[in-house]
Amino acid sequence: MRFPALTKRSITLLAAILILFTACKITLLSAYDQVTDNVLSEMQQSTTAFFVKYETTPSAPELKYQNQQAFYQGLMTSSRTLRIRNSAIEKNRPMITMLDLLDENIMLMDSLHKLKPDGLLAPHDVRLLKSAFESQYTAMFKFVMALKSRAAAQ
Repeated sequence: MRFPALTKRSITLLAAILILFTACKITLLSAYDQVTDNVLSEMQQSTTAFFVKYETTPSAPELKYQNQQAFYQGLMTSSRTLRIRNSAIEKNRPMITMLDLLDENIMLMDSLHKLKPDGLLAPHDVRLLKSAFESQYTAMFKFVMALKSRAAAQ
């Protein structure tokens, strides 16, 4: 049985493409980074501790904005340091985007806290902020764990 010339060319081209793709490893995402995982864990723990203090002692003087500036500065420093580190890692746009959003949310929480006349966040503010940060950290950890699982499988 004879194949028309066009069909032979198509089969040859298809075979060449298959060989090319099976011979090449295509990576669409960055590799797992242990430092990012560790720093995110520290940030999440610090943020959770902040919210637990507010839930257990909502009007404690140490929770007033002027006493929490170091907390905000620490979170901002960590998120910006992680962003710089992750910018140096190839194919890492999803993590960089998540870190940009985290930094923006830290700044928004700082601004909200700063604007409170008594220097204290209201209970409804704490509930909303806690939920938002928990969702954000969860998404980031899911991404990091997926990268870690992929690294372990290779």
